[in-house]
Amino acid sequence: MWATAALSKKIQVYTIETPPTVVKTGEGLEGLSGTFGKVIASAIKKSGKEKEFEIVWVPWKRALLDLERNPQALFFPFTRTFEREYKVNWVMHLADVDCWLYSVDPKVAIHDLKDLTKYRIGVLGGSAREQELRRYVGNSSKVEGMTEDLSNFRKLQTGRIDIWATHPAVMAEAQKIMLAKGQPVRDSRALKKLFSQSMWMVGNRDMSDQNRNLVQSVFGWGSRRVIKPPPMTGKDFLNGALL
Repeated sequence: MWATAALSKKIQVYTIETPPTVVKTGEGLEGLSGTFGKVIASAIKKSGKEKEFEIVWVPWKRALLDLERNPQALFFPFTRTFEREYKVNWVMHLADVDCWLYSVDPKVAIHDLKDLTKYRIGVLGGSAREQELRRYVGNSSKVEGMTEDLSNFRKLQTGRIDIWATHPAVMAEAQKIMLAKGQPVRDSRALKKLFSQSMWMVGNRDMSDQNRNLVQSVFGWGSRRVIKPPPMTGKDFLNGALL
């Protein structure tokens, strides 16, 4: 795969379909839709350098693997955290998004995030949301990661999970899709805010100078741009000291 990528000399923009933030509506750049997808597509189109980029739709974990291995890779949307700070190049800030915990069962209650250990929780597997959940529940098998976040809504509706950790816009989209299909929808309750995510487009750490200059011209990113890392928590500091 990497040999093919090198021959194409194009920058591969990896993304995943996560309605309504990123939606696949066609092939190539024209297929990028949704809140974040439109931002990336617009920036590339305005630059007049569409032929220099290739849009690649892959599952979440595959996207992370390709980002790590492919020097010509960009990926979005990606959450900026302390643990990830020096693993990628932070190219373009997209938005700050809150993540909430939702339930349809009136018996489910979260007074403190430590209460999460009592429940089965659905989340996008490998995401920063899963990472945040595991701060409170550890390696508990009650956290069920899915490759497609919207699948968690169906599990929530049928009682296969008690809580879904996601963005408000994703919850609204999931309800909209099910209602459009004429399917009954149980009312969802926002239980508690889990945390806020800073969403970015990121690049491989070993991107060539040539591609770095191209990306800078399209997204306004360069090696001299310094961005203050997110604040460390006490737990982050302890883990860093132990390492």
